[in-house]
Amino acid sequence: MDNKAIYEAYDWSALKEADLKDKIRKILGIIPEDVQTILDIGCGNGVISNVLGKAYKVTAVDRSEKALGFVKTDKVLASADNIPLPNASFDMVFSSEMLEHLPDGVFEKSVAEMKRLTKKYIFITVPNDENPDKLAIRCPSCGFVYNSPNHLRSFKLTDFEKLFPEFNLINSLAFGKKVRHYNKTLLVLKKRISPAQSWIPYYWMPKEKRETICPKCEHQFENPYRFNLLATTTDVANVLLSPKKPYWLFVLMEKK
Repeated sequence: MDNKAIYEAYDWSALKEADLKDKIRKILGIIPEDVQTILDIGCGNGVISNVLGKAYKVTAVDRSEKALGFVKTDKVLASADNIPLPNASFDMVFSSEMLEHLPDGVFEKSVAEMKRLTKKYIFITVPNDENPDKLAIRCPSCGFVYNSPNHLRSFKLTDFEKLFPEFNLINSLAFGKKVRHYNKTLLVLKKRISPAQSWIPYYWMPKEKRETICPKCEHQFENPYRFNLLATTTDVANVLLSPKKPYWLFVLMEKK
């Protein structure tokens, strides 16, 4: 099973509109008034696309044929880095919680596709200044360490100024449930002194969300929580040092 097959095997029926109702409401309030056509790249099962499609002409793009089966708008089966549509086809290109999953190479090409396909606006949502190592897992089969939601990169607002120099930032906000950031120095220490299974996030994580597949060797396993005094001590220290932040970062940009 390759990474594409793992993505295709995801339970796309699990994510419901009710799970994202506050986020969708906020997205609808930010879209500029002159937008009529939207390209949603990395739409997944279309939870957001389907709502947007009630007010706009929406085309949804995803690489999972299974996911697109839930999409009710126009749709295209394609990877984000190679979308078979004409230049400047849409008033706004939209992408929600996709960029953080993309590996090098695919990431840069996907950013280029966003620029190519928009007439005017790009609207992106990503985790807000996330530290992906907070949810690291070590595969018991091959020893590979990876982020359990497969988040490969982190974003701050300043990153978008560097990624999209051809665009002006016209709106941004941090939004959503507040989650605790992890101090980078403490996290380096924690990775050295304790196994990932002992980290507090997995204590609170329900059993069904502990199931994971190693992206390197494709070993499927459950990542259980195991108490470790050093890990717990580090987590307590982090609570004292690190603030909570809204989970999502919303960024709206306009072509110069």
